[in-house]
Amino acid sequence: MIQVSGEDGEVYLVDALSLRDLRPLGAVLGRPDGTWVLHAGQQDVPLLRDRLGVDAPRLFDTQIAWSLVSIEYSTSLAYLKYRLLGLRGEKTHQADDWRRRPLPVAQLAYAADDVAYLPGIYRELVARCERLGRIEAAFEASAETLRAVVEPPQPLRVDTFRNAWQLEPEGQAVLEFLIDWYNGLNDEERELAPDAKGLFSLASRRPRSLDELAGLRAVPRRAAGRFGRALVAGIQQALSTVKSAGFKPIAPPPYAIPSEILASGWLEAIRAEMCVELEMAPELVLPSRVMKKLRDAAVSAGRLDGAPSALTGFRRVLLLEPLGKKIARYGALPFPKREVD
Repeated sequence: MIQVSGEDGEVYLVDALSLRDLRPLGAVLGRPDGTWVLHAGQQDVPLLRDRLGVDAPRLFDTQIAWSLVSIEYSTSLAYLKYRLLGLRGEKTHQADDWRRRPLPVAQLAYAADDVAYLPGIYRELVARCERLGRIEAAFEASAETLRAVVEPPQPLRVDTFRNAWQLEPEGQAVLEFLIDWYNGLNDEERELAPDAKGLFSLASRRPRSLDELAGLRAVPRRAAGRFGRALVAGIQQALSTVKSAGFKPIAPPPYAIPSEILASGWLEAIRAEMCVELEMAPELVLPSRVMKKLRDAAVSAGRLDGAPSALTGFRRVLLLEPLGKKIARYGALPFPKREVD
């Protein structure tokens, strides 16, 4: 079932089981100048895009927008209906069988009720966002949440491999070759190439023939077929240049670093205090993946005030200044130098 309501107050229920081709509806709903208003639409949007055959226009997720004007996260539509419009409603048909036909009138009324109040909720949230200067952030955050967050691939480095320090000189030489080789691949080739575990296995075993390489479980068959000859030749070349006399062993990396622990603790405290004061849900504006970037930026700079440089997009617009002020109150705390035996 697809439920649609508009500014005119009319509600339309579209039977997505009976109508096998919904693309004609896409001509209306997919207008570039339109806005889709949904509540928790992470699952709905991909399905609608596929069945309607259109790219979604501007997106406004009421659950996300509420998290930008309050400290509450992942709220229900019924809750927003009460908080913003003062209306109560029971979830009487949520667990019913929505595949049966014909649907009872009570079920149809329940489906209509789900979207009938979205325009009113939307207007209230837009007004609150505009008063706080967060309306563009609401649209950007909605779009971000409704698409998969794909971090750009980072180049491999020796310290990507935690156990590289255990390799002999030959293994380290081969690992350095494999890192350079992998970083030189395009995105399509990386999809076929061995992963980090497979590369480390190659550095440890150092196969000298295609048969040896194909016998390694960590190397997919397709990877062995596509890259086998180049890998074996590169491994042999790396081994031929090893000079044990000039070998500098890699120190084992620590399992915990004081600066990372301190930065994480201070930033978590700042996150809680700042989000309460700004009335934003911390889970939305500073999720764990963003907090890790802030921590890494602070550790890299050697000072807590290096963290804000990691903010991007709507988070940079909303949080750069208040985060900087909070950190200044903490004295831009320097970190102890990392020492490794």
